[in-house]
Amino acid sequence: MKPVILLYDLDNTLVDECAALIGRTGLYTSINTYNEANATEALRQYNRFWGLGTNKLACVITGWNSYKKPRDQFLFRLRNEERRSPFRYPTPVLLITEDHRRDLRQIALDPTDGDVAAYLHKDTFQDFLEDTLHKIVFGERAHELNSIAYAKLQREDDE
Repeated sequence: MKPVILLYDLDNTLVDECAALIGRTGLYTSINTYNEANATEALRQYNRFWGLGTNKLACVITGWNSYKKPRDQFLFRLRNEERRSPFRYPTPVLLITEDHRRDLRQIALDPTDGDVAAYLHKDTFQDFLEDTLHKIVFGERAHELNSIAYAKLQREDDE
């Protein structure tokens, strides 16, 4: 079985473009969702042990919903659900967005909060998606990528 990647964003074109890039690799299966209800249902379907164990998704690719407050975003709903069980590990998440506000990057990349493996820009993600997914899924380097991205963000603050 191929690893399953969940795609969710309000921008249907972005979801379709990600799915096409992922599909071309032949390495993954993608689930394309265009609204939060469908994404949440897909998460539920891939849960293990009634949500007590880590889900079977290899990665979630999502973005920011500009109509919601940061804490109401899909990313934090996922993280809250994962924290309900001591037997769950964080699902690797890639964030693709055009909004690079400092506060949003901080909470997304914070290892104790959003724990996002990579924060990619909507205009250039095509150049990095395949390699980043490969590192996360097959290299099991989501935590390492998060540490690198978070450290880079902290260095930007110091400069």
